[in-house]
Amino acid sequence: MKTIWAWGLWILGGLVALAGLAALGLYLLVAQIDVRKEVERAVEGATGRQLTLNGDVGVSYWPVLGLHAEGAALENVEGGRAQDFLTAVDIHVGVEIWPLLRREVVVRELVLQQPKIFLEVDAEGKPNWMLAAPAAPTPQPAPAPGGATRPPAVEVARATLRKLSIVDGEVNFHDARRAAGWVVGDVDISSDLSDLDRPMRVAGDVLFNDKPVAVELDIARLGAAVRGEQTSLKLHLSSDLLEARFEGQTLAASGELAGAITASGPSLRQLAAWANTPFQGGVGFEQFEVSGRLEIGGGRYDFTNADFALDRISGSGDFVLSQHNGKPYLSGLLRLAEFDLNPYLIGQAPPPAEAKEGAPAGAELAVVAAPPRALDVVAAPTAGAIDFSGLRAFNADLDLRTQTVLVQRLRIDSARLNLVINDGFLAATLHEMRLYGGSGSGRFELDSRGPAPRIVQELAFSNLEARRFLTDAVNFSNIEGRAEVSLTLRTQGRTQTEMIAAADGRAHIEVITGALHGVDLGGVSRTIRNALRGELIAPEARTPFLGFSATFAVADGVLASDDLSFNTADLRIPGIGVIDLPQRRADLRLAPRSSRGGIVFPFSIRGPWGQSTYAGDFNGRVQGEVLARVRQVETAARAPVN
Repeated sequence: MKTIWAWGLWILGGLVALAGLAALGLYLLVAQIDVRKEVERAVEGATGRQLTLNGDVGVSYWPVLGLHAEGAALENVEGGRAQDFLTAVDIHVGVEIWPLLRREVVVRELVLQQPKIFLEVDAEGKPNWMLAAPAAPTPQPAPAPGGATRPPAVEVARATLRKLSIVDGEVNFHDARRAAGWVVGDVDISSDLSDLDRPMRVAGDVLFNDKPVAVELDIARLGAAVRGEQTSLKLHLSSDLLEARFEGQTLAASGELAGAITASGPSLRQLAAWANTPFQGGVGFEQFEVSGRLEIGGGRYDFTNADFALDRISGSGDFVLSQHNGKPYLSGLLRLAEFDLNPYLIGQAPPPAEAKEGAPAGAELAVVAAPPRALDVVAAPTAGAIDFSGLRAFNADLDLRTQTVLVQRLRIDSARLNLVINDGFLAATLHEMRLYGGSGSGRFELDSRGPAPRIVQELAFSNLEARRFLTDAVNFSNIEGRAEVSLTLRTQGRTQTEMIAAADGRAHIEVITGALHGVDLGGVSRTIRNALRGELIAPEARTPFLGFSATFAVADGVLASDDLSFNTADLRIPGIGVIDLPQRRADLRLAPRSSRGGIVFPFSIRGPWGQSTYAGDFNGRVQGEVLARVRQVETAARAPVN
């Protein structure tokens, strides 16, 4: 046992003595040569950049055994935005022990204390981190006067760097092409490096916009990257807002990247704000996932063959995410699964996405509370301001292919459309819609840039299931059949009430082979007296018809028509009418006649909704009053838009 302890002490003592001799040898070596000039010469020869050491140069015992220099600065490229490419408060150069005895400094580790690195891309796309080829060996100086000779130069550049560490550093990036950049602070990273053309691994932590980020980077050939050549790399970023993995290549001198990516996080809204491109208002844009091929360059993120999920929306596509007017800008082709558009239009936060096992496609949309309809013929209009701030959250130019979409109460089964969003202005061109058993197309605009949002729509639908469509669209469930509907409407207002009162344009509806619920107009052919007493008006009453059509002029929320037509197997019922949406009142004059000819029994239906009264109009007084109002509305509807 004593022998073992003795050997242990001898070994320990030998190691201590060896370390001491190395330290002493390094001290004596530094004392004999001009280390400052040798280090500056070696760095300039390796990088083509001038290195200036402004402070003391001497022996370092901690954190590594080697050389120590204060106040280092490596010059930037000519015309660079920053004066220096790199500055550091301290540089510690770790060296191997044995070569010191041969007056050789073999660098094994480099520690940069509090460095500042300035990365730039100029207006022509050329980066400042491309280094020049190593310079040819500097000729030895001539003997000094008097025959004295200068000590041999130390081969600092002969070193093999095994480890590079940055302590409490800062990295600045600026892209002159976009006049934009970023700053990363509290950089504490280390790398294992055996050769510039061999794999290098970097790991550590940085601070970006006051949030820590863990970084892992594998570069196939660092030398290729700094020379502007293509090389493979892997990158893993981890923070509380982002978990991302990238595997691909650099794209030559610009530092751009291309490869496969997977990324996810709890809030795209918070991530965008953290990256200095915040969503301006609105709701949603929270939990997200994306995977696919990504190319990064010039401030653009190009995704191809990408799958993504955001809030309750999922899909795939080829799209570009960039920045426009200080906010996110999305363009490209998206193929979307079922989703609810309402939360993003009216500022109602969407619930978390929770897939229900066994539920049919689109069923999960039903859990989202539907907002008030733009027009509801049953419920009173709301007086609260409608919030369209979600349209100012981001800009977009998209070609969309969708499955089930909810817009207010309307359910669109599938659609193909072009969508443009620009600072609160939305324009949607609907090339193809499938809904309620039929189809549709048209154009829809929503301009929320002013104090009172403005809506313009030109839509046409064919072969719709009338009852389901009208129930969801305007809460009117009394007509069933196959419907043709066309709308050319415009309105403006801050509330539903204001928008209804400002509606102008034209509308046409035609329904064939259906039924009118709530009234038995066929009874009119048997006895007008029963109709006038209201005995034919009941929830269970029903009037089968062959066709119903009407064309309405719309002005200030009032619909007027002089070509109402309602035909059953027994009756032909032409009519005129005015539907006053702001006052929630209808004034109709109908003149039913048997399909086989005979006496006309004109009568009127007038009054507030749900409180209408029926009366005969054999003298034509109501016809005159209603027709005058119809002409007034038609004239106003034809007036030019202010």
